[in-house]
Amino acid sequence: MNALLYALRDTQRLRTFLFWYWLISPFIFFFYQFAVSRGENVDFREMLNEPAIALAFIVSCMSLMMVGLLRAAETENESTERTFGMFAVAQQLLTGNIPGFLLSYFYTRSLWDAPREPFAPRLRWVILAGMALLGLLSLVTLLAYIKLATG
Repeated sequence: MNALLYALRDTQRLRTFLFWYWLISPFIFFFYQFAVSRGENVDFREMLNEPAIALAFIVSCMSLMMVGLLRAAETENESTERTFGMFAVAQQLLTGNIPGFLLSYFYTRSLWDAPREPFAPRLRWVILAGMALLGLLSLVTLLAYIKLATG
């Protein structure tokens, strides 16, 4: 139990888990959808015409973008990582990615006591633009999920 609690405070380990989760989970989804499309003799593009599959595809693509932003924030300072972590918590919650939400939460919590420094001195505009794009896509995805659920 102590090992688990220690792992939840280790920023480097949580960053690695989050990185690999965001990198591997989209490919698992893509492979699964490809296998289903081949098993049912349906073109992959036709499967993307179904709203639920299209939304899951968009969320998978956003996970790949999150990997790039995580790496960009990592090359900056811990304050930038913490800000990105708070964004990741909200984004993962909006898209309904519970494992990503939990990993992002513990990642952000492990960075909470980091020293306050200026936000992303080198890659500021890249990170902010990526976060704005992902935030907009997350809101659109949330609205589409609500529309899909209400009929």
